[in-house]
Amino acid sequence: MKKRFLKFPFTAAGVAQWQQWLAGLSPVQREEEAQRVAQLGLQAFLPYRFMLNASQVAYLDSLPPALCMLWAAQIAYAIREEIAITLVKPETQGHAQVRGVKFIEANSQTGGMPMLAAATEGNGGDYLRFTITY
Repeated sequence: MKKRFLKFPFTAAGVAQWQQWLAGLSPVQREEEAQRVAQLGLQAFLPYRFMLNASQVAYLDSLPPALCMLWAAQIAYAIREEIAITLVKPETQGHAQVRGVKFIEANSQTGGMPMLAAATEGNGGDYLRFTITY
């Protein structure tokens, strides 16, 4: 029997589904997923695990390699440590100058030691959050 290959939509709901799938994995399987992220890198892992549209692929390809390496390392760490990862696309403010411009902002907190920007959540738990604004 062939192993079923899983791909999730690259949306907030799809990332939540991926997180649920990860939660059901054994520690060995979680480590395999973490190693996959670290070895493939962000630009190869996202299309491997998620269904991306053409504009998402183009944007991913435009990101600086160093930033992709950092985010891949953070995602691999979060998978290993079972830290929640969320993808948030906030409502646009309707600002005409900002429309069509994409920003990715990563916020994280692990054990009180932020990996990028200091941020807090109501529950005080560890998290890794990527925010995409169009």
